[in-house]
Amino acid sequence: MTRNAFILLTLLILLVAGAQFTNLSSANFFPDPGPDLPRIYIRSNGNVEPAMAPIERTGNIYKLTDNIVLYTIEIQRDNIVLDGAGHTIQGNGSWLGYDAGNNGVIVVGRNNVTITRLNIEQCYAGIRISSSSHINIAGNTFINGTTMGVAVQDSTLVLIEANDFTDIYGPSVSCNGSANTIRNNRLTGSVYGIKIEGSSNVISDNRIELLLPIILDKADSNIIARNNITGPASSPHLPDQNFKGNEGIALFVNCSNNMIFGNNITGFVNQAIRIVDGSNNTVYGNYMADNQFAIALGGLGNPVNNTFYGNTFTADSCNLLIDNANGAFWDNGTIGNYWGDYNGTDSNGDGIGDAPYIVNGFKWDNDIGGLVSFVFGQDNYPLMKPYDIEHDTVVLPQTEPFLAVLAAVAVAVVVGAGLLIYIKKYKRQAKT
Repeated sequence: MTRNAFILLTLLILLVAGAQFTNLSSANFFPDPGPDLPRIYIRSNGNVEPAMAPIERTGNIYKLTDNIVLYTIEIQRDNIVLDGAGHTIQGNGSWLGYDAGNNGVIVVGRNNVTITRLNIEQCYAGIRISSSSHINIAGNTFINGTTMGVAVQDSTLVLIEANDFTDIYGPSVSCNGSANTIRNNRLTGSVYGIKIEGSSNVISDNRIELLLPIILDKADSNIIARNNITGPASSPHLPDQNFKGNEGIALFVNCSNNMIFGNNITGFVNQAIRIVDGSNNTVYGNYMADNQFAIALGGLGNPVNNTFYGNTFTADSCNLLIDNANGAFWDNGTIGNYWGDYNGTDSNGDGIGDAPYIVNGFKWDNDIGGLVSFVFGQDNYPLMKPYDIEHDTVVLPQTEPFLAVLAAVAVAVVVGAGLLIYIKKYKRQAKT
């Protein structure tokens, strides 16, 4: 091949490649204008840039006067309120640009900022917070194609409260930091719910109907309390499908000293609570029903010294899944759990069974290709009735002790009536 022919062939290849590249670009895999949106700034001096942005300032309150489409709001000022007033921030639907890119609101290095009454849709992250403290996210809705609702990184004292997360692709809340609170939110129609990494965070009083509601990873001394956690409702596209969630609460690597109490966890095709790795976690006063397994322990890690007491395991949620776990405590020394399949008696009426409850676990056996049952411990103080966590008491059964008390009251009434009649008779005789 001559030199001129080689050059001509090379040019033809480049032209073809260029045409293919043009076709790929015109396919528009990610919506225009691309992953990085232009920004509206609330500057540190209080100004809004650009000045024509639909944001009205009154002192330290910045209120939207219209929807914002294909822009990100970046807050660079402390001690302010961003009030959406029911308006919408709409992104471009792109999944690109994790740190910058397609975000609704960005808060970096700020203190005492409140974001409220916003509707956020089609953003990679609806609200992104990093290296900040005393941030309040309250009364917002995250809907329609948003990948993450709220993303918190290296921040403290962030309050995420009374928000509505619907149809979020990734976590509704992804939180890395300490002393943050996520409470009274509603999470539905998504896959992932709340993911926590850090310490001393609180997840409480949320309503969560998702496939994977709560995940902790590298998380110590956190509280998960009084959440109503269920598997998702049947898909409207498949109304005849009985679709359940995967697992309710999962603790993965290095999760210790966490407290999980007062939660209702129902409707999961696997387990209500799973502890993969970690120690000294306390699980008490939870209600678990309609789950294949109540508790799963082990897997990649080796959980030890975890305590379970005051929980209600209904008859369909008494099974445990065990894989590489070295035991657990099934009572706290005075109070055990309510097991729906416990057949013991309570001769003294103190609400605690006379005989221990034998805790059976299931583990996978490669030889038979299935699960086998084995004894994994015992509950020395099994409850005859569900534990009343609100009053921190054992519910006493309404049996013979109750009747005895009723009889004693009746005797007292009869004796009192007789005494009253005697006194009246004595007074009449004294007068005569």
